[in-house]
Amino acid sequence: MTREVKINTYTKIINASLALFNEEGERNISTNHIAANLGISPGNLYYHFRNKDEIIVQLFNRYSEALLEYLQNAVLPTNVEESIDYMASVYDVMWDYRFLFTDVNTLLARSAELLGEHNNFTQAKVSPLLVNLLTQLNGLEIIRADQTAMNDLAVNMWMVTKYWFDFDASLRGRTKLTEDSKGRGIRRTLSLLRPYLLPEHRSEFDEKISAVD
Repeated sequence: MTREVKINTYTKIINASLALFNEEGERNISTNHIAANLGISPGNLYYHFRNKDEIIVQLFNRYSEALLEYLQNAVLPTNVEESIDYMASVYDVMWDYRFLFTDVNTLLARSAELLGEHNNFTQAKVSPLLVNLLTQLNGLEIIRADQTAMNDLAVNMWMVTKYWFDFDASLRGRTKLTEDSKGRGIRRTLSLLRPYLLPEHRSEFDEKISAVD
């Protein structure tokens, strides 16, 4: 007989907040909305979180753990197609927490704690892992770049990826993201690789990247 696992109120608040922020936009959701969605009193919610920003910090931590788990455990790509799949998985993780990327700077300006978590995550954790990816592609002679170029490229790729959802929504005049934004983001991020590709890989790259949806 399978025993049903009970989710505590703290986790329920986190889960409900993520769903509401993603679907309705973080700005449109208050702690009262979250409490009403769960059928609990605002006082019960405030017992666990003093305000909405504390919930957002916890969601950012959950997102960063999920992305780092993928980046640290995924097998590094050995060809063009695997490189596309690798970046697609990064966007899949980000899509699950997409509200964080639809108004990034506003969220960071509002919370010093979130800003600190974000900067540490980007500089100390994500960028080095992207350099590992580029070092792998360089060693396999898929791209050709020196160490300075790879360091710069890693930062530029992450910058495009992090701000993509916000940019794409504004470009299309949408207040709500649609999932096809992921494919456009994958193509835009990986387009930064193209100048570094060795000539024998460019045709395959152009063909496969154009097919990403």
